[in-house]
Amino acid sequence: MSPCSSTTTYTESATGSSRPSGPSSAAENCADPGNPSRMTETSRNSSLTPSGFGAELGDVDLARSDEAMVDEAVDAFHAAGGLVVIRNQGHVDPAHLRRFVSRFGTPEGNEKYDPAFLVPGFPDILRIGNAKENGKYTALFIQADPPPLLWHMDDSFRHPQPIGSCLFCFRTPPEGGETGFAGMTAAYEDLPDQVKARIESIRTVHSYNHLNELLRKKNPHRPPLSEALLAQFPPIVRPLVARHPETGRKSLYLPLCHIESVEGMSPEEGSALLNDLQAHATGEDYTYMHRWRPGDLVVWDNRCTLHAPTPFDDTRYERLMFRLTFSGRQIAGF
Repeated sequence: MSPCSSTTTYTESATGSSRPSGPSSAAENCADPGNPSRMTETSRNSSLTPSGFGAELGDVDLARSDEAMVDEAVDAFHAAGGLVVIRNQGHVDPAHLRRFVSRFGTPEGNEKYDPAFLVPGFPDILRIGNAKENGKYTALFIQADPPPLLWHMDDSFRHPQPIGSCLFCFRTPPEGGETGFAGMTAAYEDLPDQVKARIESIRTVHSYNHLNELLRKKNPHRPPLSEALLAQFPPIVRPLVARHPETGRKSLYLPLCHIESVEGMSPEEGSALLNDLQAHATGEDYTYMHRWRPGDLVVWDNRCTLHAPTPFDDTRYERLMFRLTFSGRQIAGF
């Protein structure tokens, strides 16, 4: 996709709201319309991928949105397979963000994070990025690894699992720092019938320890999980094919980096199957790479969407996001 740019810059006020601090350019549409066969395309919404996964929504203003407008956004979110992009939000108060996201699910707390990384008065909104004040981070900063991308679904190893998240962009580097999204519903629906039949009843074992050990191979300084965390997050069994509780559509439930094993298969056979499925699901037809601009809001469904961060030069550039995670109806069998 071609890069997009904007001359608008944003600053965060003491309350955490965003305000444009420079001239704004005309809105640019970064989406390739693709094939609208799976989703009705209107003058306000455009598809982000050839398969119909993802939608960019027009004419949405979080500061002025009423329940009917937000419900339309939620409907578009589900119709597009669990991903919506909303651009050009010139002013977003944390209360407006929380109100908007609350129609998608119930905002979760952030008890496990340093309170200094939370928006004052809004413990459910976490700052993400490398912003600093007086030499100390004011946001949670975890630099993404270089390719290959670490495609995942958040916390598939815990129950209940968060059903979705959103990111709102304040500041972003001119290069790097993109976020990739992959649509597991469209990817499943395009599988050959014989593959669908083969994987229909397969169950996989998800493990926080497995993920942590993968990350430790990349970063030897990362500690092993404590006995307390191992006890809190034991391995958990999930279906490989999941039916969405809101839409009824089936999707691949495939956060590969969380999956320790496949029930009834040898490690070699299980790895071969999962790697083949991920290669299919992260192909061009089902993936969207979001190039951030200040004022962007992206909401995704953690039950049927993979996501992956990309690195940026944090010695030269600053990145700052608000993240809000929400809970709701779990996939059947979870």
